[in-house]
Amino acid sequence: MNNYIHVIDEEGKRITSIVDNVLAPIGESTLLEQAKSQYPDATEYVYGDDTMLDEFIAGKIYKNGTFVEPPVVEYIPTKEEKIAYIKKYYDERFATLDQALLRRQLINGDITDLQEQYNQLNTEMLTKIKEVQ
Repeated sequence: MNNYIHVIDEEGKRITSIVDNVLAPIGESTLLEQAKSQYPDATEYVYGDDTMLDEFIAGKIYKNGTFVEPPVVEYIPTKEEKIAYIKKYYDERFATLDQALLRRQLINGDITDLQEQYNQLNTEMLTKIKEVQ
């Protein structure tokens, strides 16, 4: 079994782990000095073994001396992403109108209703885009 100094950030996430040489161990205090000099911005340095490393690899964070599941962060789309989603939705609807327009033009049919639908969809899309915050 290997021993390590686990270098941890303010959120409890592992930055890295420095392994103690198995054939010629240098010990906790020397590893700790090495970790502090290489990672001075870390919040915590914990001496541990493979079991601790396995917990970090499993995605857990280290808070108040114990391993816990990281907090779930809800994804909130940006304004640009929201607008892109709205445009994509309406582009699909405009594509359907485009196909209907081509068919009507091929038979020399009246396209007045399609023009009204287009104007209505365009107004609707612009209104939704303006509402995005």
